[in-house]
Amino acid sequence: MTRFAPIDLDQAFVPKDIPMFADLIAKLGEDNSLKSTRRRDMISGLRQVAKALDRPPQDVPCHGRWLQPRLTKISPAARGLSTKTWQNAVSNARSAMAHVGIVERRFNRVTDLAPEWQTLWTSLLATHDKTLQPPLCRFVHFLSNQGVSPQKVRNAHALCYLEAVTCNEISKSPQVSYRAAVNGWNLATDRVPDWPKTRLSLESRQKVIKLPEDAFPVSFIQDVDALMSDFATPDPLAEDGRHRALRPASIAQYRRQLIRFASEVVHSGVPIAQIQNLAVLLQPDIAERGLRQMLSRSSNQSNAVIAEIALRLRNFSRVSGQPAETQIGLDRLAKRLAVPPQRGMTKKNRDRLRVLQNDERMRRLLNMPDRLFTHPPKGKANAYTKALAREDAVAIAILLICPVRIKNLAGIHLERHIQRPGDGRAYLVLVDDEVKNERPLEFEFPKDLIRMIDQHLATRSPMMCPRGTQWLFPRRDVAAPVEPSQLSSRIAKRVRKQTGLEVNAHLFRHLAVMNWLDANPGGYEVARRLLGHSEVSRTISLYSGLEVKSATRAFADLIETKKGRNT
Repeated sequence: MTRFAPIDLDQAFVPKDIPMFADLIAKLGEDNSLKSTRRRDMISGLRQVAKALDRPPQDVPCHGRWLQPRLTKISPAARGLSTKTWQNAVSNARSAMAHVGIVERRFNRVTDLAPEWQTLWTSLLATHDKTLQPPLCRFVHFLSNQGVSPQKVRNAHALCYLEAVTCNEISKSPQVSYRAAVNGWNLATDRVPDWPKTRLSLESRQKVIKLPEDAFPVSFIQDVDALMSDFATPDPLAEDGRHRALRPASIAQYRRQLIRFASEVVHSGVPIAQIQNLAVLLQPDIAERGLRQMLSRSSNQSNAVIAEIALRLRNFSRVSGQPAETQIGLDRLAKRLAVPPQRGMTKKNRDRLRVLQNDERMRRLLNMPDRLFTHPPKGKANAYTKALAREDAVAIAILLICPVRIKNLAGIHLERHIQRPGDGRAYLVLVDDEVKNERPLEFEFPKDLIRMIDQHLATRSPMMCPRGTQWLFPRRDVAAPVEPSQLSSRIAKRVRKQTGLEVNAHLFRHLAVMNWLDANPGGYEVARRLLGHSEVSRTISLYSGLEVKSATRAFADLIETKKGRNT
């Protein structure tokens, strides 16, 4: 019988001759060329990084490609460290690796540059443009070290820089550094008079699927708009079809889905000129081609999005009065691609909530808005950065009290949605046509939150918006509220940076129910009202099990009480 030695799959691609942190620590301890303080800092950095990775130094390889993706995920706040302390630890660990030749030493002094690069870099520093130096410093020193003159820099050199960063970086994303360098170079061509005028290019990371509407035949777009009009103004006396008007948001979603699916059909090889009307798109053989195109990007496995599109096509065929055989064919496709309905929360959300069942972590999140608002970023942060931090604090504070969807949060209008009766109280009011389930919501703001909002409104101008702006979270051109996806991304990043916790905007809704059910096991009706669900069965299905901790604790207390009665 053949036996194989156990393999540590986590280090399967680490070269065999790569030393471990423990080897490096031992080597540094015997290195008399270093000052004692420098030796101490390097060793301390190696130990701190190993501790952050939850590994002993003998299990941490000195390999940049192994370290980088793992260190990128580490949040200093989650480890009880300040950002500066963590940066120093990583820097010291990297310096230790550079000292023994595992990675290249970084060059960042002007005197390290070739003469022509020195002159160019000095002219950039003279602009006092703080957005150019950070992304370009390392790139410029790389080019100078490679003997590339400023006028001869091309895309190939940027790609070589990406490869060099990939080999020598241990904590930052090489792709981010590369893209920042290219974008910084192009900005310098516009802002620095002496900078070479050669522009570098980046490959777009965006996968374009949805084609522009004007690429489709006009008759098809008119057919789609006619169907959407039927959804908006149905005939209440019609024998068949929809009797109730759909909300504008639902109609807009249906329209986007139809145009996107038509684009999928085109990508599958159907000439765009062939799609003259909606009936062509709803032909079962054409619809199958579009659905197969979508399946090709999901390992030929159906998912919720594909299943929803298939179901929509079937429903559109019925509403638009397509022939019976068409409806039967689309119904068959929808059944084949159907996926089981999701029961309860996803595993990822349950895992994230489980982390927050720790009282210390929960307090860290609950106290974060006040702490961030009172003590916004210091150091090099400008007035706009501080105001943006306070705006994020306001958004998170509202979500902790009012677990609304991100679209409703982003769209808060100071006059329409924040009602003030005149007695010092304030309410967040959302009417039925503004929320997903058409259930009006109303939350009373605590006094501390009211003061936070008022203080932010009094100090946000002119850094963020002109005075009198009516959106609580305005877009920078103040023409509309901020995009929900943008605000959601900011909230997730801010929470992670400040607390080390993985909490996105929607998780606040789950968090609200978890806290309520923990204090009130079985209290699903209040949870339903809190979230605006139309049916309590939906709430129970989604959150069943969250109250297990408090329920089991209550049961244990009951048993202890009964024991006391028997004695």
